[in-house]
Amino acid sequence: MRSKVIIDKKYTQPVLDWMLHGDNMEKYNSATSPNQGGEFYVITHIDHRPKILVEANFPFKDFFILHSKLLDIWDMPHDLPVDENYGHYLGVYKEGHCLPPHKDPNVGVGGPNQLKFEIVDDIYKVNDKIHCRFNIQIQKPKGGGSTIIEGKEVYVEENEPMLVLAGLYEHWVSKVEGNRDRLVCTFGHYLPIELAIEKGWYPPI
Repeated sequence: MRSKVIIDKKYTQPVLDWMLHGDNMEKYNSATSPNQGGEFYVITHIDHRPKILVEANFPFKDFFILHSKLLDIWDMPHDLPVDENYGHYLGVYKEGHCLPPHKDPNVGVGGPNQLKFEIVDDIYKVNDKIHCRFNIQIQKPKGGGSTIIEGKEVYVEENEPMLVLAGLYEHWVSKVEGNRDRLVCTFGHYLPIELAIEKGWYPPI
């Protein structure tokens, strides 16, 4: 869902500058998500403050200020549980890249902390929580790169946050067009089912 709020570039520029500097994204790439087409680089679990990013002078302070701003838009608690599979991550998606239709697991089945993995029959079943992602494109491509939810394109402006109930609805990203990369910050959380009901987001319409 769109926020219809444009985040001031002063809150995204430090992260954007780091992502565009040299080979940072390629050097620290940990891409594991399902992707197709053009090149892409992803750095996952930034919420863990990995030592290699500390040494690379990643702007954690700015990243987490941006995170707080996105949570505030939807009046979310700041102690919302973080997704175990990818956590908060950065993505650079180049010309030709697209993300195929999928849902995200509503339980922890991946990531570095195996002690938090959950054994269930259906990782996509909604029980006590929904995997949601607070996304912001801090650089939009010349064309394409749009999020599509249940077959409906959700148009957002550059620096306009959007919320994807990624564990509830099938979603994908259209092919990136042109030589301007799609750069994204995405913050993954588990939304308690009680809060989703209170917001009117569950059950699905």
